[in-house]
Amino acid sequence: MISFLKLTENDKRLIIVILLLVILLFVISGYVGLLVKKIMTHQANKMEDMVHDVVKTGVINDSKHLRKYGTKKNHRQLFKEARIPVIIMLAASLSLLLYCLINQNFAVNVFDIDKYGIGTLFFHFDWDNAPKAKFFGLELISDWPPLYSAPHWSWDAWGAYLFVPGMFVGGIWFLVNVQAYIARSYRLFKLSKTVFNKSLDNFNPDQAPRNPINPE
Repeated sequence: MISFLKLTENDKRLIIVILLLVILLFVISGYVGLLVKKIMTHQANKMEDMVHDVVKTGVINDSKHLRKYGTKKNHRQLFKEARIPVIIMLAASLSLLLYCLINQNFAVNVFDIDKYGIGTLFFHFDWDNAPKAKFFGLELISDWPPLYSAPHWSWDAWGAYLFVPGMFVGGIWFLVNVQAYIARSYRLFKLSKTVFNKSLDNFNPDQAPRNPINPE
């Protein structure tokens, strides 16, 4: 308690900021986890829709053929869903290639913050010269650093403006498709192990046939 009272106002503010950042990180992680779980559950249910009819009608009556049929359907679904994000990423790559050909520069940095990259659209701070203060013997940043570069539009960076957002959107979209594919594959594996299994969990001996049955 005595040590805490000796803290400066900057130290106390720094502690509060660190705690808020940790709490924010946990909240974001929790929501991301819930979103991933919801997507996995939804896609797993879609696999049941894919194989429901062939199982119910008796077209497929063993685990091996169910896995083979479900895997083929899953591949087709992945191809169908991934076409758009793949096209977006190809278009983004083509735009960057065209940009490099026009400018005769194949070493362009698409994240450049001065002129040629998408970094021109964001704030950039000079963290090396940020104000610092002693905190329990450690030298930590105590205030916002000076601004190094403010957001600005650069016509020389049009290749990066098309490439980076296109790859980001297409890449995230494609990863969601892959996640859905994995969820459906896992559900198919579980279904193939259980849907044709015979169980005696709810067997009632009183409802069994009275006549003796030859086990052969």
